[in-house]
Amino acid sequence: MSRTASFEPLAEDHGCGCVPAPAEPDPGTTTDVMQARAIAAGLAEFGIGAADWSAAFDPQAAAVVLRVDTPRGLYALAIPAPGQSFPVRHRGMRIGTLDCRRTYGTADSYTAALFAAFLRDRAALSIPGRDVHHAPQNMA
Repeated sequence: MSRTASFEPLAEDHGCGCVPAPAEPDPGTTTDVMQARAIAAGLAEFGIGAADWSAAFDPQAAAVVLRVDTPRGLYALAIPAPGQSFPVRHRGMRIGTLDCRRTYGTADSYTAALFAAFLRDRAALSIPGRDVHHAPQNMA
């Protein structure tokens, strides 16, 4: 006895059926995640490596956020709608915004520098090579 019938998957078959197939990401969310990653790449200049950040959609903030792990806890930079300022959250609460808006003219590296300065101002980040305080040396 042999089976000669061929198996053709249905058009809606997306796997074994034991795990639902992931929904297609919203193009706007994909764009926001890409921008969060670009901002995170700019944070490398300030000593924040890939092991210190993550970017994902946060349902509580209803936006894509760039989370940065610091000695003072997690800080989250939300990616706003175009034309809006970048809000910063700490422990789930909004604690401020960056002094720039999400526009085509605002470079991601500039946003990263402002976010690093925001973290430094709250003692959550010491910038290597820049936060060195030299003690006075034998000044006579």
